[in-house]
Amino acid sequence: MFATVFPQPFRTGGLHCHALRVLPTSPRARTCAATMVALLAALLPASYAAADPGSSSTSERRARTSTVDARVLPAQVKAGEPASVLVELEPAVAGREVRLEQQQDDGGWVGVGSGLSDGKGRVLLDVDTTEPGLSGQAVATRRLRAVVLPTEDTGAATSASRALEIHPETNCRPRVAPVDPEATGEAICLAARLDSWRHARITGVGQQVNASSQDWAAPLDALDSTVTVVGFDLEELDRSFGYEYPFGQQVLDDLLARARDGAVLVASWHATNPGTGGPFTDRSWRDVKALLDDSTPEAEAFWGDFEAKMALLARFQDGDGGRFPRTAVVLRPLHEANGGFFWWGKPKRAAYRALWARMQARAGLAGVHNVLWAYSFNLHTAGVRNPTRLVPARIDLAGLDSYDPETPPRRASKKLARQIRADRLGLAGYEDVARMDRVPRMALTEVGPHGSDGSWNPRVITRTVNRSLSSRRLRPVWAMLWFDDEGYAEAGTKQISSLRGGHRWLASCPAGFCF
Repeated sequence: MFATVFPQPFRTGGLHCHALRVLPTSPRARTCAATMVALLAALLPASYAAADPGSSSTSERRARTSTVDARVLPAQVKAGEPASVLVELEPAVAGREVRLEQQQDDGGWVGVGSGLSDGKGRVLLDVDTTEPGLSGQAVATRRLRAVVLPTEDTGAATSASRALEIHPETNCRPRVAPVDPEATGEAICLAARLDSWRHARITGVGQQVNASSQDWAAPLDALDSTVTVVGFDLEELDRSFGYEYPFGQQVLDDLLARARDGAVLVASWHATNPGTGGPFTDRSWRDVKALLDDSTPEAEAFWGDFEAKMALLARFQDGDGGRFPRTAVVLRPLHEANGGFFWWGKPKRAAYRALWARMQARAGLAGVHNVLWAYSFNLHTAGVRNPTRLVPARIDLAGLDSYDPETPPRRASKKLARQIRADRLGLAGYEDVARMDRVPRMALTEVGPHGSDGSWNPRVITRTVNRSLSSRRLRPVWAMLWFDDEGYAEAGTKQISSLRGGHRWLASCPAGFCF
């Protein structure tokens, strides 16, 4: 105890408490003493005012520990496919040690991985999905959980357990089977893989490469982490084999290697104009119906070109002679036909759908069965037709190509210019196609800016998908960004690594999945 001294008398209620006196024991003095002690406690810092030192003990501080959640990405895989567990701490703390545990047959748990949380309280832990001896109709189910180890200030925490299903290559179970009745096991498993993404409501990040460039892998190599989907064009790949110094084999090997390591491959086909021999943008000849008559020179040119592309896909089908694993590919030929951009644009509905059916039949005759068939359409805007009219009879997937113009007209008002420069992802036509009975899956087959200086932020993709396409029926299984290009009005910065927010956006999508 100590004597409390005040420089002047002060009043509390009806009492006078005088300074420079040690507090006596009379009732009146005790009242003054109690009052002064209360005032002193209010003036002192909280650390001095604590009456119970036990309340700050280590045991009670640990009682206020963080919580931990775990999510398997994705929750269903084929044996050997990549899978991860995303662990999130709340509140977010960097440097916390997290252990991944797997349940054993006897009910006990054993550690199978570990890592440290980042500044957002996240850690991504890879899972080994190899299952020797798994075959037939068997399915291996693993129970996984995350354990946050204790520190001096916080206690341990354990997440709820999560299930990971591992299927053998011989027993993949897509929710909707491929439209090709002779689809290879790899194509069936690819359909099942995309279905597992859709069921989990996760969207894979995709990046297109320029297969006709010696720097074809630059858009991928510039990224800090991998993407789950890699796009390329069959015409560009074919061309890379025919240069004076060809490099097509290197491109093919690179694509097959990335597929072996877990990437989904998606192929577009910007077909040469069969009437003129010009590029795909040459609309001086555009009689799609003529391609259905084998006696026309245009049909001869088109189907000869098509067979060359099927020969390329056959090399994916057999792993290029067994040098790589057999690989399935999503093929989206003659895309954006509802717009007038390419020689096949704005065709007669019956002719376009018949051409699609003929392509599928000719692929089968060529022995190509490692394909999932995708119909890609352009954003339904002024001058672009309703995409539902051209949806082929049999498809495995449909996808929207949606670009955001970034350059306002020269005489645009300031308000209009701001509206145009604002980042957005248009979805006109998407839901109409997604709700058609013959469309089992959806994707954003091309997204990004047109005429951009790099300021377009791809976070708008995640934001728009989560706001408008969150249901399983509508959720896109991937979103693909193009590579940087030049030489035409809409050219500019497009690839993830070149967009100012690209790296941060990809980092916000653990294991290449946005949700």
